[in-house]
Order: sequence, then C-alpha cells, then structure tokens
Amino acid sequence: MARRTRECAEETRDEILNAAERLFYDHGVTRTSLEEIARAAGVTRGAVYWHFRNKIDLFEAMQERAERPHGEFMRRLAACETDAPLPALRDACCQAMRLLAADERRRRVYAIVTSRCEHVAEMAGAAARKRQIKDQVISRFTHVFEHARHIGVISPAWPPKVAAQCLFSLILGLVTDWIERPEDYDLSRRGPACIGVFFRALGAEKPRHGLPFAARRTRVPPIGMTKDGR
Repeated sequence: MARRTRECAEETRDEILNAAERLFYDHGVTRTSLEEIARAAGVTRGAVYWHFRNKIDLFEAMQERAERPHGEFMRRLAACETDAPLPALRDACCQAMRLLAADERRRRVYAIVTSRCEHVAEMAGAAARKRQIKDQVISRFTHVFEHARHIGVISPAWPPKVAAQCLFSLILGLVTDWIERPEDYDLSRRGPACIGVFFRALGAEKPRHGLPFAARRTRVPPIGMTKDGR
C-alpha cells in the first residue's frame, strides 16, 4: 500500500512538472501562476505546494529533470584525455547534439531557460545555474585541448582556452538558432557537420614528416596574434 502511495505521489509530481513545462514554454515563467499549473495538471493548488515550496522550486526541479543527460556528457568529456583526445571530444559533442535533437523535453526546457525565463530577481538562481554549467563545460573542453597540446596533436596556433571558447560558442550558437527556428535544419545532421569542420580546422596544418605538432620547430602565432606577438 505504501509503495502504491509513493508511486501515485511520483506520478502527480511528474504531471505537475509536465504542466509547468508546457505553460512556461507557451507563456514564460513569470507570467505563469501556480494556479494555472495546478489546473493544467488536473490537481489542486495544495497538491502543487505538497511537492514544491514555490514556483522557483518547481522551475528548478523541471530544469534538473531535463538536465540529467548533462551528467553523462560531462563523464564522456572526462574520458576524452586519451591518445586520441580530439576525435573523442568531437564524438562526444556530436552525440550530445543528436541526443538533444531527439529529446523534445530537453528542447523545450532549453528554450524556457534561454528565451522564456525573464531576468528578474527571483530567477537569479536559474541564471547562476546556467553560468555554472557553462563554466564547467568550457573548463572540461580546456582540459582536453591542453592534453591535446601536451601530446602534440593540435596546431600550436590554437591556445587551449581559445579552442574551448570557440567550441562552446559554436555549439551554443547552433543550438540556440535551431531552438528558435527548428524548421531551418536538422540539428542531428547540421550540428555534427559543423563540429566536424571545426575539429578539422584544429589540425589544419599537418605535421611534417609524420612528426607531431609539438616536435616542429616553426613557431606558429596563436589565433588572434600576429607573428611579432601583437
């Protein structure tokens, strides 16, 4: 009996989250009330408060539910420091794009967080969470590119931090553009294609005589810097 009660409670909680997700997507976060969410979920307002302290608590639970695959992505990034870090990182990013394209829930929540979440004081926690995720991803990208430089498989023209920021910005731009106009292209195909071009550019200058980039004597100025260091 207790087990069934817990299952019913979880089902109710999911229905509330589903209703909030739909309404936040259609109307924005601040313009959606808990009363509207309760009606859309087919429950009382008291049932909403049983599961969530307030609308912000509900919003954060919705965001956390959609971001569970983020943990798997971070684990894949942590495993990229191999003898072939660039192909491993490229494949992890491409897989993430394909999973996002196939996951309607993650697409809606991403749209809510990026374009339907008004910048008001009560949403400061959501903004901080977004920045934290960004910093985590860029930091992990940087570690992979630093490893690639250490073993000599990336052009010296690409400082690791610059490469990491470029890759993050490329992914963010692709996803944001697709969220706004999904009819323009198939993210599961266009995303990996663009990422592939970027990774080919990282090693655009091929090593001479089969030597890794780290073994070359010619100094290549970093991206954004002239040969005299300016």
